[in-house]
Amino acid sequence: PAPTAAATKPVKADGAAPAATPAVDMSGIGVQLAAYGTRARAEQGWSDLARRTDALANVKHRVVEGRVDIGTVYRLQAVAPTRAEAERLCTALKADGLDCQVK
Repeated sequence: PAPTAAATKPVKADGAAPAATPAVDMSGIGVQLAAYGTRARAEQGWSDLARRTDALANVKHRVVEGRVDIGTVYRLQAVAPTRAEAERLCTALKADGLDCQVK
């Protein structure tokens, strides 16, 4: 028997068909963790920081491009839904020895 169309389509390991990357809502209060010279370095910075503290577990992040007198910087921010939660996150990060600033 010939394979069915479903059998010839690529599937992910969980059996679902691959989907386009969804648009992620990154609105919220930023907790700035660091600034980098490239977007790729900022993304690597997130991985590095997430390994250093449990406070970032299940927290979304964003990279905000900005212009400063020395050129373009990429600000790494954790995203909290409210200012109060952003303040709590920053307090927890400082307790773990990391710098942060609520934006």
